[in-house]
Amino acid sequence: MSIDFQDANNRKAYLTEKLDDLLDGINATYGTALMDELISRLEQTVSEFNEEVQSLMNTLKENSEKKGELLEKIKAGEFDTLEEKVEETKAKQEMSEWERRLESMGKS
Repeated sequence: MSIDFQDANNRKAYLTEKLDDLLDGINATYGTALMDELISRLEQTVSEFNEEVQSLMNTLKENSEKKGELLEKIKAGEFDTLEEKVEETKAKQEMSEWERRLESMGKS
């Protein structure tokens, strides 16, 4: 049985079918309210998971691109300036927003 899980309707149909099989025994007692709530929660869980995975993939891609750029700069002999930029970036990440404002005020 081949199911296209890329399509939301196919995923929903698959889950509905499986839940129907599982809930046959209690369906008469709890009815569709339980089924609707379960499907709603499953859809929300899958949606949140997909968003988190997409965010992680984007972050990984960005980090990979940055590492590639840094590697090329190192190969090109721009190591000294690159090292300074890395230190500067780390320092800015460690500073709070308030410290960054003070620093920018001091420069101007």
